[in-house]
Amino acid sequence: MGVQDTGCLRNVPAGHGVIREYNGKCTYYRDDQFVAPNFRMREFNPAGVRPYGVMRKLVDQLQKMRYILGAPIIITSGYRSGTTHGSGLAADITVPARTFIQVAQAAYDAGFRRIEVIKRAGTSYWNNMSVGGHVHVDVYDGSGNTTRGTMYDCPSCASLPCYPWYAWGVSNSWWATSQPNTFAQLMTNLKADRGNTGYRGC
Repeated sequence: MGVQDTGCLRNVPAGHGVIREYNGKCTYYRDDQFVAPNFRMREFNPAGVRPYGVMRKLVDQLQKMRYILGAPIIITSGYRSGTTHGSGLAADITVPARTFIQVAQAAYDAGFRRIEVIKRAGTSYWNNMSVGGHVHVDVYDGSGNTTRGTMYDCPSCASLPCYPWYAWGVSNSWWATSQPNTFAQLMTNLKADRGNTGYRGC
């Protein structure tokens, strides 16, 4: 469903990372090479994993966020083993000069439909992210189809069902959900400082 199961991670040259393009082709970039106006390849690999790679859609949507926010985005976790990070579909980010609420809104406006916001105990979503915490964004379409993957991996898969739109917040359980299942509910949760909270929709 990403770079791992497409062969893109085979034979990556030393000192390079790989981006899987919209047409499915693999493009190799030097670690210090710009892959977008404000991002170098190595920024998607803060853990120093080898080989590593990400999907072009993730890069492009993070660049859109950068334009919207007008402030540097720091990727604290990019490619790593497991979950959507291991397929090059996800990133955990911080934007020290902006609030959690501003960053969540920018993620949505940039096209992300899987957003999770994590703050540290004793802080507020109204704080700038310099207080600690992160926002998880990813471009997995939520279809649950692990052989065909994201929408842009498989344009003909646009009719596949997505997970229902939902927003969740932590009360007594990580999986405690909040209704209605909309991005507006995520923003309501954030503005009310309700635990860790997120949104997934297609």
